[in-house]
Amino acid sequence: MSMRIFIDTSAFYALEDADDQHHEKAQSIKRRFQKERPMLFTTHHILAESVTLIGSRLLPHRAITFARHLLSSRIIRIVRTDEETEQAALNVYERFNDPRLSFTDCLSFTVMRALGITTAFGFDRHFERAGFLLIHEEM
Repeated sequence: MSMRIFIDTSAFYALEDADDQHHEKAQSIKRRFQKERPMLFTTHHILAESVTLIGSRLLPHRAITFARHLLSSRIIRIVRTDEETEQAALNVYERFNDPRLSFTDCLSFTVMRALGITTAFGFDRHFERAGFLLIHEEM
């Protein structure tokens, strides 16, 4: 079974914005994934957060192009959460009790645990605090 990796908003944004401090690292990691072909996952919550971020910083047409590529991807699986998952994520949010942590992060952690994913591609250290490995350096 190939490695399973969850992709966070911070990775999607770094890939889109050539001026982002993590852009080169993100591109290098993307090239590595193209060779190694891990199973890639994200959620529709990350899609929404990424579209909003890209649209506000890089203009809506960039966000629309990003979203259409992600929605039609055969490589990245978009997990759509149900109420049970969202209630579980709310419990995680309550346990962390950290105003810097987003509910979307808690949804990501909950989905990752449910799918047995231990590694995330991103630049958000909250994943490490939640006990996950974070791919954020060029390999």
